[in-house]
Amino acid sequence: MVEAMLTLLPLLACTDGDEPDRTTGDSAADSGIADTADTADTGALADLEPCGFTPMTDLDAAPDVVEVNLTASNFAWDPGTGIPLTGGMAFNEAVPGPVLEAKLGDRVRVHFVNDTDIDMSIHWHGLRVTPEMDGIQQMMGDPVSPGETFEYEYTIVDGGFYWFHTHMNTATTIEAGLYAPIVLHVPDEVAPDCDLPVVLDDVLLDEDTWQIAPPDTAMMKLMGRLGNVLMANGRSGRRVAWTKGQTTLLRLVNSSNARYWDLVLEGHTMTVVGTDGGFLAEPYAVDHLVMAPGERYMVVVEARGEAGESYRLMNRRVQLHEEDGDMIEVDPMGNGENPVMSFVYGVGEVVGAGWRQPAPDVPAWGAAVENLGHHWVLEEDMMGGTVTIDGAAWPDVPMVDVPMDVDATFEVENKSEMHHPFHIHGNRFQVVDVGGEAVAEGQGWKDTFDIPPRTTVRIVSALDNPGEWMYHCHILEHADGGMAGMMTVMEE
Repeated sequence: MVEAMLTLLPLLACTDGDEPDRTTGDSAADSGIADTADTADTGALADLEPCGFTPMTDLDAAPDVVEVNLTASNFAWDPGTGIPLTGGMAFNEAVPGPVLEAKLGDRVRVHFVNDTDIDMSIHWHGLRVTPEMDGIQQMMGDPVSPGETFEYEYTIVDGGFYWFHTHMNTATTIEAGLYAPIVLHVPDEVAPDCDLPVVLDDVLLDEDTWQIAPPDTAMMKLMGRLGNVLMANGRSGRRVAWTKGQTTLLRLVNSSNARYWDLVLEGHTMTVVGTDGGFLAEPYAVDHLVMAPGERYMVVVEARGEAGESYRLMNRRVQLHEEDGDMIEVDPMGNGENPVMSFVYGVGEVVGAGWRQPAPDVPAWGAAVENLGHHWVLEEDMMGGTVTIDGAAWPDVPMVDVPMDVDATFEVENKSEMHHPFHIHGNRFQVVDVGGEAVAEGQGWKDTFDIPPRTTVRIVSALDNPGEWMYHCHILEHADGGMAGMMTVMEE
């Protein structure tokens, strides 16, 4: 096992010191997030990608309806190596898939076609849809078989930044490229000079063939798959054009199977203006940003560079386990030699639009409430290679029943020596306590949060979306391996 681990350098992204401070911290088709002609040409400005995105085509002219076509297919795409991945997949022949854009109150209709050779379902990560539209086979009935179609339809009840991805054979299909961002606008939102979704991912390639590496089942089931190519919007080495004076809203999502990212933008401060569930009441500045798999952050950057200057978005080392744990520490990818993305200043200067923070929908919980909704226990048997919740693995994890619209505290205890990003479908909550230490107010709504090793995290919510909902670790190999369960939010 140890010898096998050492053959894959980016197994874990670790630091030499303490836990990171989370608060201070070629697709042939057009994905809507522009491609670059030659990522190796670092001197020319003509090859730079524009800063922004083009959404999926809306087929309905009604102002409050968004209707789109979405097809999943086998598709060979280039992650930046110059060699297309023959085992790749894509939505609408682009990786990431094209941006789904809507606004608060819109009715969204998605005509989904499964043009692959395996069963499919789509999960709208973070959206409060109905259980039948959530992409969980237990609620939607039969999966979408090869050659078949399914109509997803739901109303947008929250603004912010979300994403969608497959929810069957999740680890392998997301690795293959089946994911895409969702941008949802709110009424008082003022468009920045540049609105740029950035989908962070990594892919593990065989170093001889530069194709997707065959899975090492035992190792990956324990640790998750960590790639040896880091990508932003489906490709390594992207270079984006900036102009001095502009305001950029970066909508960041970590779509990686297991990698935690610790982002630093050279020469610039990032101001966090939103998290998983929308905009914050009070933005805060950070010099780095740690993101667990599945998490989203919206950050504003004021462009202050000069013509010809280039600044790198880089991934720092991240601690993924206790220092006395059983894992092997290896160097991470990135750290300057392989920047996640670069921003290059062109000639000229603009008077930027600036940034006006939209009003949030975040009540001030402040602290836990006495009513305990449930206490989850996450465990991992390193020798046996199993991951469990409440002493069992999916589908045998006991059902959790909670009443709707009742203020409650939920506790998630991580008894293992690994971090686990915990995702709850269909509802939202706020983190109030990590390891006995209160979290500062105003951190916003969440649907995915990190649980450090041997730590209990407390969250609060008045669950308001009835039905049966899945929860699971968002290290995708852990979810596929059984670290998942179901919760019923019960109407009176």
